[in-house]
Amino acid sequence: MKRFFSLSIILGLALFAAACTEDLLDQVPTTQLSSDLFWKTTDDAIFAVNGVYDANRTTFDRDYYFDGGGEFVHTRGTSNNQGVFNPGAIGSNTNFGFLWGDCYRTINRANYVLGNIGALRSSLKTPSDLALMDRLVAETRFLRAINYFRLIDLWGDVPYFTSKLNGNTEAYSLIRTPRAVVKDSILADLTYAATVLPETYTGDNLGRASKLAAWAFSGKVRLFWACWMKNEGKTADAQAHYTAAAADFKKIIDKNIPLFRNGEPGPVDNPNYYHLFQYFNEYDPEIIFSVQFGGPLLAQGEEMQRDFGTRNTGNGQVWVAPTFRLANRYQLLSTGDFAPSLVLSKNTTQLNSATNPKSYAGRDYRMRATILWDEQKMLRLSTDGLTVGDSMPFRFGSRDGVTYINYDGAPAGYIFRKWIRQTGGIGRSDGPQDMYMMRLPDVWLMYAEAINETNGGPTPELFTLLNRIRRRGNLPALNQTKFATKADFFKAIEQERIVELVGEGHRFFDIRRWKKAEEIWPSPGGQVLYDSQGTRVRDEFVNAPERDYQRYYLFQIPPGEIEVNSKIIQNTPWL
Repeated sequence: MKRFFSLSIILGLALFAAACTEDLLDQVPTTQLSSDLFWKTTDDAIFAVNGVYDANRTTFDRDYYFDGGGEFVHTRGTSNNQGVFNPGAIGSNTNFGFLWGDCYRTINRANYVLGNIGALRSSLKTPSDLALMDRLVAETRFLRAINYFRLIDLWGDVPYFTSKLNGNTEAYSLIRTPRAVVKDSILADLTYAATVLPETYTGDNLGRASKLAAWAFSGKVRLFWACWMKNEGKTADAQAHYTAAAADFKKIIDKNIPLFRNGEPGPVDNPNYYHLFQYFNEYDPEIIFSVQFGGPLLAQGEEMQRDFGTRNTGNGQVWVAPTFRLANRYQLLSTGDFAPSLVLSKNTTQLNSATNPKSYAGRDYRMRATILWDEQKMLRLSTDGLTVGDSMPFRFGSRDGVTYINYDGAPAGYIFRKWIRQTGGIGRSDGPQDMYMMRLPDVWLMYAEAINETNGGPTPELFTLLNRIRRRGNLPALNQTKFATKADFFKAIEQERIVELVGEGHRFFDIRRWKKAEEIWPSPGGQVLYDSQGTRVRDEFVNAPERDYQRYYLFQIPPGEIEVNSKIIQNTPWL
């Protein structure tokens, strides 16, 4: 789909780019090309739908920053100044209106497409053209659905509409639609998409929304709703949605899709898990849906080399970095259980010191594929990311960029290896790596969660699924006696979600749907994050008022939206 998006930039996005507005709910501009000039051929429809994909990329392209809102990743704001994704700060910071606007930009483009594609379809005759229009409608409804899902997840009740707004007058009349109504509409879009879309694509269509993606997100919406209802004490509704979620996920499981490289761990010093997150493997069957990046010279590049670290000889930038808490989650190969907690110390020879490289021996292979600790190496890349040199070690506290990796703003003692390419010729802010929104292990873990809830505990099938995920880390199988209860098996699910999905933007949303913030950061002490040498990095919900926890679960509606439409009422924690 890389080449496909380059065409959309040149041609299709002319539909939207001429005068893209920042008005209320990010409406499609009234100066768009007339349907008398556009909407004449199937290519017009393709280009318009590509414009929806382009907007969707803006919504989800930096989801990894959400991991900073959990306990295992530190973020120093964002590289594009879009908010502070840190526990505690995320409850009081108000700079997240861009997410609201991004979602509605995609929704408005989707509504515009859906409002015009029907007339074009009625003029077509050949079965292949009609089938193409049906597929494009399904793709568009899928994209609209996942953006509405992000809106209700962050803001609860939100304005809901399915046609292009006719200027500000209509926008000013909008009110917030109950979250349950929006949820049902999201599921209707995803159900339609699942009935129409193909399971797989080839050639330039790789990366488009598929039947598998529609099933996966339908299951995810139902699972999240089940969690929200469980938290509200609505047991019957919760159980119904857990059951429906499991049914959606089971459709994918029954396809017997393999994990990347059959889930084998690979060599200890070059794990397969690392290679899964390299752009040349982004179309592996394990990847169910991604945010697409066109790569160099197409104005569609990602910035992972910048956000996660450029590994360069000059001024590095690291905006997203692991903490010692994540390092503590990687289990021992010998027992499959946790190692003793790391000792935060500058003593590099002390037993189990976080700065002693020997402290990390014999752990889950995914650890080496995911993070760098002291004396771990990566290839030296030039500041612009174009030139590859000899390998360079990382040592927290030493960042000259000549002897040691320049880790710049990563203060917690570690940096990521995951997502970092080791190839040259690509600018650090112009990369081709797709951002994975849905992978097969995520589906398996969500399915396990749903069945564990409805069954009151694990089944043999669930142990099989989790053990297949653990196999890629070369870990032994779970002890079924130890994890036989519902509560204990949930801990196994949570553990795998932490280490398997870190750096992909899931932990923050998991904490919120499980309502675990008060458990992770109990009042009034919260937690204090320290670096690997024992120096304080930040406070997390330390002496935080109850309102900060409430704001963690429910974001502030952008004040600008309320200023121009008094019918949109602010969320209670922000009044």
